[in-house]
Order: sequence, then structure tokens, then C-alpha cells
Amino acid sequence: MTKAQQLEITLYGYLQKHGTMSPSSAYLITEDRVITYGEALVAAENLGAKFLELGMKKGALVAIRATRSPDVAILVCALSSIGAVVVATDAHFTVRDYIANTGVEICPDWYITNESLGLAVDSTGSWSFQNREKEVWQIAFDFEKKENEGYRYATKQVQPDDPFMIIFTSGSTGKSKAVMLSHKNCIANPVDAMPLFQQNEKDRAISLLPLNHVFGFAVISCATFCGHDIVFPKTTKAEYVLSCIEKYKISVLYSVPTFILELLADSKHKDYDVSSLRLGLMAGGPFTEKQMRFIEGELGLQLMPGYGMSECVGISTMSYGDPVEDRAAGVGRLYPMTEAYILDDNGEEAAVGETGEICVKGATQMLGYYNNEEATKEAVDEQGRLHTGDLGYFDEKGILHINGRKKDLIIRGGENISAGKVETALLTTKGIYQAAVVPVKDEKYGEVVGAMIMLEKGVNYTEEDTRCLLKDKLSKHEIPEIIHFVTEFPKTSSGKIDKIKVKEMIQSYGK
Repeated sequence: MTKAQQLEITLYGYLQKHGTMSPSSAYLITEDRVITYGEALVAAENLGAKFLELGMKKGALVAIRATRSPDVAILVCALSSIGAVVVATDAHFTVRDYIANTGVEICPDWYITNESLGLAVDSTGSWSFQNREKEVWQIAFDFEKKENEGYRYATKQVQPDDPFMIIFTSGSTGKSKAVMLSHKNCIANPVDAMPLFQQNEKDRAISLLPLNHVFGFAVISCATFCGHDIVFPKTTKAEYVLSCIEKYKISVLYSVPTFILELLADSKHKDYDVSSLRLGLMAGGPFTEKQMRFIEGELGLQLMPGYGMSECVGISTMSYGDPVEDRAAGVGRLYPMTEAYILDDNGEEAAVGETGEICVKGATQMLGYYNNEEATKEAVDEQGRLHTGDLGYFDEKGILHINGRKKDLIIRGGENISAGKVETALLTTKGIYQAAVVPVKDEKYGEVVGAMIMLEKGVNYTEEDTRCLLKDKLSKHEIPEIIHFVTEFPKTSSGKIDKIKVKEMIQSYGK
């Protein structure tokens, strides 16, 4: 089957494929039970039929509390099957509160939640279904196969380019937007990535990231595309995750750099057998070549750096057969179905090695921002290219390197300073484990450079020690004026460093 043909199949279509051809194969695994592909297919179809019976129509907006659970995987497949649009919300909050606090003008037609159990992000069961009038129905997962002609007709009306999911950007550096993705957008990532990663039905993944983020949901879409299973641990505390890797023989690990480094902190991973790991995809934050080589050496896997965003699910990565020196060089080469352009300040394409804004175009590119045509036009130019706001360059091997955010600038007395450049200098300094750089308000200069730093175990740098170590890497005005040492970073629900909270903490520390 060609990639073009694979893109014509929805997430539900792949569940239907594996649920029909390999019904007894494991799909969703918890400590309490194993749900097979056949069982998940029957449950999703019964739910889809029930939703239609209650009046749900194709294109309806359905807000769902996206707990990190098998329940949500089945519910999303059910909604996908009838063409409803999943509005994925952060499980740390009630559905209505979360949507109200995004600042996005959106009014879902239906709500699915189990917040009556509390706000545990991995909770299962006790799901209720509400309309705008707040009429409530209880949701039951029925694993007994039934026939419904109306449901079959509805599934055939769903097209690959129809809206499938709305993801709210994390807002870690600014206001949230509602990114609208099609069925094709979501399935294009595994269509492109799985051949590169040599991922197949024999693999087993572990769900560590929130399912209301594209990276977290990609674990489900990639597994469903391949026909392999996913383990849902009851907590993402590092030692428990390591015990699950050992117990369930996990082979595929997708996570952000900060979390993977947590797995290795204090050498706790050496108490567990993690030899089943073969593949890791690391994205969602900056990392250095040194960190990447360290992770590979300690976990014994092939680590694929990756780059993507809510607006364009997959942009670049490496392939399984690439040598470590290439895989550690940047964030990878372009996915086969993605085009990229490095544009300078004049909108012209930059030469190899020259930094500019990364602009992309491809099958994983969003439909647009929901109910925000102005923001969509600002992000997507007349040539259909998505302006990422990230700065980077391609090297001679075609590997993409990220330099920072176009707007992630600190303006100190009229001097433009790249926060990304300062972060890179810190992360490549011996003794520094993690770092984040933000602008801090200053009466004299307007803004100065602030840095939050986590040191390696046994290292005791002072602020002045750190500045001295940076003198050969940065100009005087780029060296952080406020340095705050921490043992733990504030993080967003997706595991990224929360730059807004970092800024608040450093601003308070500097007073």
C-alpha cells in the first residue's frame, strides 16, 4: 500500500483493520486488564452507535477530559468513527473550567468527563456524557458485538480531510490557540515515521505524556497504525515507570528530554532491567549532544531526536539506521512528506548553515486555528507555508538545527539577545544538567537575562562561577544577570519546562 493510500484511512479505520485481522492481539494494557484490538473495536463501534442515537452529528464538537487511559483511546476512536471533532482538554481540570480558561472562543456541543471521580490524570471509568443543556447520560463500554446499519452508514461519510481533533497549544510561553487537525494530519505522522523507526506490530509502547497534546496522542496513533500494544502506567513517577519498562518489556519510549533525564537521575535506572528498550523518540524541548549520548549509553536504545508542534505534528526526525553522530547533531532530517524553508528577515530562502525562521508545509500541517481566521493567516502564508516562529538552519547533511524562538528575544537596553542561544551555552557547560532562560524586567535596561539552572549531582557552582564559565561562549550582555539554582523545574502538563512560571520565579528571586 502506498503512503497516499495509507493517508486515506482514518484512525478508526486502522483500529477496524487490526480488530478484524488480529482481534486477539493485545492493544491497551493496564495493571488490571488487557484490552485486545477486537474488544476495543467492538466497544468503539457500540459507543459510536450510542452517540448517534443520542443525536450527535458529524462535525459536532465534543470536549473530552483526556485522561491518560485506555478509556480515552477507545472514546476517541468512537468519536472518530462518526466524524465528531474531539476537543481534547487537560485532565488536571474539569472540562468546562479548562475550556473557559484557554481564552479561546469555543462552545462544544457535547462534553465527556469522569471528573466526578476527582481530577487524577490517569482515572478510568465513571464516564458521563452531557449536551449543552447539561442532560446527563452514563457511558458504558460494551464489548458485545452488535449490528447497526445507521452507524455503518455514518462511518462511510467520514473523509480523511474532515476535522478530527482540536488541540490547545500549551501556552508555556504565551496565550493558547485551538489547533484544528484533520484525520489525515494525525495519521500522516505514523505513515511517515514508522518506516523510519522500523516500528511494527511486535513493539510495545508506554504512555507517559498527556493525551491532550499531539506528542502524547501520537503514541496512540502510531501504535494503532502499526497494530502493537500500549501500556498505561498508573503514575509517571520515574521509578514506577522504570519498573513498568522491566515488567512489561517496553520497547518504545516517547518522551520529552526533561523526563528522560529524570529516569537517569541518581542512577535509579540501574536498579531495573531496561534491556527491552530499543527505540526512543525525544522531542518537546532542547537537549545537547552530550545529553543524547549519555541517554543512549545508559538506556541502551537508539534515540531519535524529533521536532514538531501542535500546528504541524511531525516536521523532522532521524531514522533508525543513522549513526549516532548524525542523530546527536540536531533535530533530524525532514519527514519524507514535509517540505521546509529557512527564511531570512527579507523572506528569502537562507543558504545552508544560515539561520532563519523555519517554515514548513506537509501532510501533518493543521487545517487552521479554530474560529480564528486572523491568527491562521498570520501563521500560514500565501504559499501555504506554516511559519513556526522557530529559528534554525540546515547543515550540509540536511539535518535541521534549532537556535531558538523568533520572538523568544530578550531586549536588553536595545540589544536583541536570543534566549535559545544562552540556553545552549548553559546546557553545553560542564556541570550543568538542565537550564531555562527568560527575560526579567529591569528598571535600567528594560529587560535582562535570567536563568534557572539545575546542576549535576555533586556540583556546587555559585552564580559567579557560572558567569565565569560562560565568558568564552557569550558576549558580556548575553551572560545571565540573575541566576536561580533549583533542584526541580516547574513543568507544563506535557512535561515541558514552563517558561511562564520560570519567569515568575526568577523575577521574584531577583527582587
